[in-house]
Order: sequence, then structure tokens, then C-alpha cells
Amino acid sequence: MASAVEGKISEGIKNALESVVSGREEYYSKNPLPSIGDVKSLISSCSYKNAAISGGAGLIPGPWGMAAAVPEIIAIVRNQMAMVADIAKAHGKTASNELILDILFGASGNVATGLVVVHGQKILVKRAGARVIQKIVAMLGGKITQQLAKSMVAKWLPVAGAAAMATWSKISTDKIGKKADFIFSKQIEYETVTDELTQINDGATQMQLAAEDLKSAYQDLAQNANIVKTKIQILINLMKIDGKIEDSEMVHLQDFIESAPLSNQDQMQLIEQLGSKEKVMVDYSVFKENFDESLALAIDMIALANADGNFHVTERMFIKNVAKTIGFDESDLNELLENGIK
Repeated sequence: MASAVEGKISEGIKNALESVVSGREEYYSKNPLPSIGDVKSLISSCSYKNAAISGGAGLIPGPWGMAAAVPEIIAIVRNQMAMVADIAKAHGKTASNELILDILFGASGNVATGLVVVHGQKILVKRAGARVIQKIVAMLGGKITQQLAKSMVAKWLPVAGAAAMATWSKISTDKIGKKADFIFSKQIEYETVTDELTQINDGATQMQLAAEDLKSAYQDLAQNANIVKTKIQILINLMKIDGKIEDSEMVHLQDFIESAPLSNQDQMQLIEQLGSKEKVMVDYSVFKENFDESLALAIDMIALANADGNFHVTERMFIKNVAKTIGFDESDLNELLENGIK
């Protein structure tokens, strides 16, 4: 299911990339150009538009939610690309395929495509051939699929999940807009190479991307079990924090533990921790400087706290303390909280 969704999202990104830049060029040939003073409103408008798309589609995390809303996910990405192109125009520049993909790929703080290098006040852009662009599009499709699949709790609680995902769309779009504003505020230079060197660089870049993809896959395998286990431990502590454990919360967490990609030993340990009255000792380091996982954790904490329809003040304080510990942006959390308790 997930691989099929990833393929459809990647294909949608490819088609959007081919049409967005030319479409925005045509639009601005007939309409006034935006200015630097318009950048904040461009970001805000796109962020709220994408939040409305997520909310209106009832988009929830997990493969089934994504499969039902692939057109909406692609529409969100298309809007983000158009916003990047508009921000480029506001700075008197044009957004190339390389810049658009790099900004979308790296806005959450992860290592980006390697096609864009920041040197002080200059941005050096490496030209990429069709094969490299295709590879990056596929990687971006995989990244978006992984982002939407990270939530464990919200996908089983559609109302809370849909509200949280609307905020996810807004936060993600806002970060992309700010990254674009930063990039296009710099002097941009494109690497000039001959056709022969372009082919050589294409091959080298493909090898680099393949190596990074493989390295990332190994790292994901190694880190995923640790992240999942730590997340469940945090959710166990959240469940206990208000002094009253609801049956629905207990059932949800038991299901998560049994279905989690963990060893039998880890699952047994979590079941014991779930049944104990003691607080679980947690190592939060796996979430620090990891925006995607931190956002998924915040969504899951809010969804679980709101599962019984009673968002207790102690649960809110616990969530805020966890967010502060892992370095999750306070304003982003407040937006999630506002949507999660409605």
C-alpha cells in the first residue's frame, strides 16, 4: 500500500514540477510581480490554503488515509512549488527545478539534495540532468510518504488526526516558505559546465544520491525501532499523567505495542511498563533536531490525550514539557494544540 502511494505521489510531483514554473512565468507575464514586502503574505496565504485542503479532505496519517487523499497531497505540494516560484519572483529571481526540489526536500532541516550549496551570501546551484531530477523527485515522494506515515495514534482517531494533519500542512508549508525566502534573498549563481561535464557530474551526483539513499535506509532501520519504542514510552507516561487511565487509552497503547516493528523482548518490556504505576525513564535524544519525528510525536501525544474527549490540564503541561525538551517550536505546538482540542 505505502509503495503504491509513494509511486503516485512521486508521479504527481514530477508532473507538477513540469508545469508550475512555466505556469507562474505565464501568470506574471500578464500580472504585476510581487515584491519582497509580499513574501509574508504569500507564505501565509499558501499555508492556510494547504491547511484547508488537508482539513477538507479529512486527510489522516497512515497508508489508508494517504491512499484516499493522494490528489489532495499532490495539490498541497503543487501549491508549495508555486509559492516557492512566487517568492523567487518577489526577490527578482526565477526558481529552477533544482532550487524548488532542494527547498522542498530540505525545509524540515534534513540533509537536502546536494545540488545547492550556501557560501555566505552566495548560493551555488549545480545543474542537474533529467535522471538526477527524476531520482530527487522519487526521493521527495518517499520523504513525503514517510512523513505522513509516522503517526501511530492519530491514524486510529480520525477527528483528532484530521485536525492535526491540517496543522501539519500549514507548518510544513510555512517552513518551506521561510526556506525559500532565505535562499532567494542571497546571490544565486549556477554552475557553468560543458555538456560532457554535465554528463559526468550527472553520473557522480546519481552515485552520491544512491549512496546517501542507501545510508539513509540503513540509518532508518537502525533508528526506527528505537524511535518507536521511545515514542510508546512517552505515550505511556502521558496516559498516566492525569492519574486516571481510561480503558480506551489502554487498548490503544496495547494495540500499538503489539503491532509495532519491535522485538518480542522490547514488546514485553513495554507491556510491563504499561501495566506499572511507575513513570518510565525516557531518553529524548532521538527526537532532538529531528523535525519530522518530533512533529509526529506531538500529533500522537495530542491525539491520545484527546481520545477520551477530555484534554486534562496536566496532559497539556506534559506535552508542552516534552516539546520543550526535544526542541519543538512552541508556536507550532500551540497551533497543534488549538486544532487538537476542538
